[in-house]
Amino acid sequence: MAVLGVSAREESVYRLLLRSPGIGIAAIALACGLDHGAARAAVTGLRELGLATAVHDRPAFDGVDPRAAVERLARRRLDGLQDEIRRVVSARHLVDGLLEDQRAGRQGPSGELRYVEGIDQVIACVDELSFFAREERLTTHPGPIISAALDAVRASDLKYLRRGLRMRTILHASALDSHRISRFATELAEQGAEVRGTAAPLERMVVFDRRTALVATDPQDITRGALVIRQPGLLSHLLALFERRWSQSCGIGERLPSGVEREVLRTMARVDKDEAGARALDMSLRTYRGHVAALMRRLDAPNRFQAALAARNRHWI
Repeated sequence: MAVLGVSAREESVYRLLLRSPGIGIAAIALACGLDHGAARAAVTGLRELGLATAVHDRPAFDGVDPRAAVERLARRRLDGLQDEIRRVVSARHLVDGLLEDQRAGRQGPSGELRYVEGIDQVIACVDELSFFAREERLTTHPGPIISAALDAVRASDLKYLRRGLRMRTILHASALDSHRISRFATELAEQGAEVRGTAAPLERMVVFDRRTALVATDPQDITRGALVIRQPGLLSHLLALFERRWSQSCGIGERLPSGVEREVLRTMARVDKDEAGARALDMSLRTYRGHVAALMRRLDAPNRFQAALAARNRHWI
């Protein structure tokens, strides 16, 4: 349970509480081979983590149901990943330091962090790392793929799919709005890749064999360059983030809402009256009601509130 922020001692005590509910500090210390102070500190840590509760009528403790407890800890850990990753990849002093190392010849290709500058070098790096990958490649595209890169990306992806490399790709709805990219996604799926779409915020990264990752230094502008990451701790965060985004995405066969439809959904969640919604989006009442009716049918929702709730559950808004 260390990955969830639970120490080995706390995990040992938590497992004891699950096996022996209603046990006191003295018995915990004896069973786990701890002194009284260490046992009390472990129980205090478990209570702060939401893994243990005090028995109401006596000085004893129970372990919280593991399904709820572990889910809560996992969610809290995952919620912190996105901000942590963004701070790492957007830290300009880190990029500057890597560039200085690169210029001085001190940063070798085997290092845990390496800066790749410019779109041409990024494309070449993706191709090189894909060539050496033997099992799986995970990719996210937060927005449109620039025209200069699309043909190269397509050729590379199809080549390695034919070689047998497993691929899972998540594309943002704004990318799928492009006919060329939508066609590219369909082609990937036909060749055996797993492709999903999402309207939720998305980072730009590629992970190779769960051992090496390429992350854009600027998620909105891949032409500025990327970081090659081999540091195990950061990689584990990136993998957890990808799996979370994957679970929140849907197959490309399920059409994602357009930009206008997403705006209508957000407005439905905020306002009760169609007239107010139409004014907020600067569209006619008839047009707004047409969008609302179509979205309610797609979401199989009996009313606007349920439609907005279903859209949130699908991560459309």
